[in-house]
Amino acid sequence: MELTLESAFSLGGLVGHLTYILLVVSMLMRRMVLLRLFVILSALFAITYDAVWLNDPVGVFWDTLLVVVNVVQLLITWHKNRSARFSDEEGAFMATRFPDLRPADRRRLLDAGVWLHADEGTVLTREGAPVEHLAYLADGRATVLAGEVPVATCEPGSLIGEITVLEGTPANATVIVSKPARFWMIEAQHLRDMVANRPEIGRVIENSIARAIGDKLVRSNASLKENGSRA
Repeated sequence: MELTLESAFSLGGLVGHLTYILLVVSMLMRRMVLLRLFVILSALFAITYDAVWLNDPVGVFWDTLLVVVNVVQLLITWHKNRSARFSDEEGAFMATRFPDLRPADRRRLLDAGVWLHADEGTVLTREGAPVEHLAYLADGRATVLAGEVPVATCEPGSLIGEITVLEGTPANATVIVSKPARFWMIEAQHLRDMVANRPEIGRVIENSIARAIGDKLVRSNASLKENGSRA
């Protein structure tokens, strides 16, 4: 096909344009599944363009291979999501704090941490010291101290250490287990690496942590208003 104004806007030319438009759109997708779907669609139009208008077997071969690779990757993702299994405890944790993660990514995040028991008096974060872990309190209770003054309580379902864990800055409060607790914990550096290296998971984690911080602020403001009205 010769490059002329007429050929550029012919049926073949439009199919060629659509091939690249879809490829560009795929690069704008923030979810890997959508990215792969648009790449497959782009490659299918490219195969048609190569075969019908360009008569290019090399292009047909490589675009076909591109389709096959992306279809295989989608099938792998589908299988991982279908085969992911969770205990009731894990399911409640993910549904409460990371509901937007896909099943396979939930499994990956859970496996990166550990479930632990803690006795009363166990220090989870210490004011002024770097936060070494992000913790999810599944059962029990923890007390938040500013200096030595109790200022809040962490009930089951709370995240602990989320305010500074991603930045690596010191904790702004001490959190001590006040009732024997069970919790899930992940190392701060491991979490930061996951956020940096897996953008899809990272975005969900960042958004979920932001919501958790917002929830704590709402509860804190409500507590301050209640204490003020009592005074």
